[in-house]
Amino acid sequence: RVVSRKILQGISVPVICMELADVLPVSERTIYTYIDMGLLGVSNLELRRTVQRKLRKKTGPVLRVDKKCHVGRTYEDYQTYLENNPDICVVQMDSVIGRQGGKVLLTIFFTNCDLQIAFLRRRNTSRSVSAIFRALRWKLGDARFMELFQVLLVDRGSEFTDPVKIEKDQRTEEVQCRVFYCDPQNSNQKSGCERNHEMIRYIIPKGKSMDHLRQKDISMMMNHINSYPRKKWKGQSPIDLFIQIYGEETATLLGLEKIDVDSILLKPELLQK
Repeated sequence: RVVSRKILQGISVPVICMELADVLPVSERTIYTYIDMGLLGVSNLELRRTVQRKLRKKTGPVLRVDKKCHVGRTYEDYQTYLENNPDICVVQMDSVIGRQGGKVLLTIFFTNCDLQIAFLRRRNTSRSVSAIFRALRWKLGDARFMELFQVLLVDRGSEFTDPVKIEKDQRTEEVQCRVFYCDPQNSNQKSGCERNHEMIRYIIPKGKSMDHLRQKDISMMMNHINSYPRKKWKGQSPIDLFIQIYGEETATLLGLEKIDVDSILLKPELLQK
């Protein structure tokens, strides 16, 4: 409420951060990330210098934050953990690439109900993933966050090489979930997430740029996908099942909205309206 109001008054983010340095719980860079993700109710169009500035192309080697991040988090470790915790909820996470070098999606797939949420990122980096999990902790609160995110299974992409910032609350250092990695070149080990990407590709074909899209477009797209009835669940949709498991309030906090079956559109035209 405070940051968005000041931005709409024409005050820049650096000035807001200086003015509210004693009360803001996040950095200036994080505020820019939240705006880019559509979490603050204002867009980049309200930021004069952001509109004027072109994104710089980065070159060089892929940055891996922690080259030993897989130690203790292998797929074998994951299987052992599930054997010892059979009632645990598993969430699969992945990236969906549009144009090379352009915006990408982070997808989060709940295996207990086939619901998938997605977040738009400027670049496919570990920092962008960490920012999303900071935002989710802030939006959901600790109890809901730990109910939703108990075990996360990811591939070995560079964007997932900082698991500690996913697992830990950076304010308290409390470990709130566990991250595990698929074996190299074995994306089938998180097949539910991969299969659901097929529905995203109905709307955003492979290689199609997402640079013109905003988070509200992605949220709308995922609501259409998550409202689609599944034969596996006897005609229920993933949103129906998610609400049964986690409740209406949690669904609302995640921006989930049921789309009437007659209004569902799983074609590129959805994002052209």
